[in-house]
Order: sequence, then C-alpha cells, then structure tokens
Amino acid sequence: MLFVTIVNSPEGKFEETVRALKRLKVPKGIKIREFIGLFGEPDAILIFETENEHTAVDFVCHLSSYVNCKTQMALSIDEFKWTK
Repeated sequence: MLFVTIVNSPEGKFEETVRALKRLKVPKGIKIREFIGLFGEPDAILIFETENEHTAVDFVCHLSSYVNCKTQMALSIDEFKWTK
C-alpha cells in the first residue's frame, strides 16, 4: 500500500523539524519511496509504502511527534478501475 504524507513544521520550528526528519528512524515494514523538501508550504512530502494500514498508522503517529502532518492512502492511476 502506498501513502502520501504532507509535512509542515510547527510555527517557528523549521530548523528543528529539518534536523528531526534527517534523523528519522524508519521502522521495519516501511519503505520510503520519496522524501522531498519543498520551498513554501507544505514543508515536505513523504511517500512511503507498507503492507498494511496498521503499520502506516504506527509510523505516522511516530512522525507526528516531530511535525504536523496529514496522510492519505494513494493509488497508481492504473488502479482506478472505473476508467479504461
């Protein structure tokens, strides 16, 4: 399963957020596909893969102790079955 997390640093904590993200320990069962810093808002986008929602929830809960984030499940465009 593929997930996209939008990351924003807490107000006035950008530098600390970047340091924390660079030190982020990725737990077993999570594969980081992309971790991209952005100029402006949001501050970063994290795309990761895992086998199930439970592992994703655990990872995002851990991540949210460092940053403000929102996560969504993602599908490749080919997985949208109602299109041909």
